[in-house]
Order: sequence, then structure tokens, then C-alpha cells
Amino acid sequence: MIVNTKTQKHNKFVQIKGDLFDYIQNRIKAGNNGSSVIVPHVCNNIDLFGAGFATAVSKHYPVVKENYHLLGKNFLRSNLGYVQYVKTLEDKNYGHNLVFANMIAQNSTISKTNPRPLNYKYLIQCMIDIDKFIKSKYQEQKIEIHMPKFGCGLAGGNWNFIKDLIDDVWYEHNIYVYQI
Repeated sequence: MIVNTKTQKHNKFVQIKGDLFDYIQNRIKAGNNGSSVIVPHVCNNIDLFGAGFATAVSKHYPVVKENYHLLGKNFLRSNLGYVQYVKTLEDKNYGHNLVFANMIAQNSTISKTNPRPLNYKYLIQCMIDIDKFIKSKYQEQKIEIHMPKFGCGLAGGNWNFIKDLIDDVWYEHNIYVYQI
């Protein structure tokens, strides 16, 4: 694993080349040295959860995909900006949790007529919701944000712009970004 740490405004932004899924499990199970982990990623609003990072999520944590589909097409279509939180693991001895945050910020899928289905307004709305979630649920507990470079693959967004949004919205949190 290669780790590159750079301090931005206030947060610690770490880029990691390695397996996100192995690393987050280790963080949850590390006892006193561990942490709760939230894994945000962008989802579309048309009830498709089988490409890009979602494929790996489905393989490792099928309950995340199952919960996403429970939202249903009608709800997804009319609720861009919604975040669905799915707790997948818990260390009962230390209280560390693994939570996936399905950010509904992508309108349909990428195509010639829809080159950037990622909607930045709704992405920001989701990111603010996650910040509030962390502050309300994890006041007394260490928590880290571990994520892929969301929004820039199949969602068509610009990673450099998204990185600036992360720095602006999640400046109080430790951020781990994986090169997947």
C-alpha cells in the first residue's frame, strides 16, 4: 500500500493505492486504534447498481445494493440529493461501525446526450448531509471517510473540482481516497 498524505485547508487528505475493502475492515476491527468508517459513493437515480465502484460494493457488501433497490425507481427519480446510510459492520466491543453512504447525485447514466450525469448541486447537498450525519451520530467517536474518487468515472464529473468540494465541505474530517 502506498500512502500520500497532504494537508489541505483543515482536513487530512490521504491518497492510498490499495484495496479499500481490506483497509476499511481493518479500521473497524483495530480495537482502541480503530475507527468507524463511512464510505460515500455516487449512485444514479434510475435504480441501477451494477457498474463502476457499485460492482465492488455489491460483491463485498450485497446488503448495500439490496437497500438501494428498496428505495425504488419512483423514489430515486424524484429524490436527487438524498443520502441512504447502510450500516454493514459493527465492532460490538469498541463500537466502530462501517457505514456506506449511497449519494443519489447522478441523473441517469453517461451517454452522448448525457456526458456528465453527475449533478454538482445534488452532490454538494449529499456531502453536506454526510457532514451533518457524522456530527450528529459520531460526536464522541472517531470516524474516518474512506472513498473511491467518486463522481468522476461513470458519473462524468471533474475530480479536481470534486476534490475542492471535499476540502470545502469535509474539512473537519480525515479523508482517505483510494486509487481503484
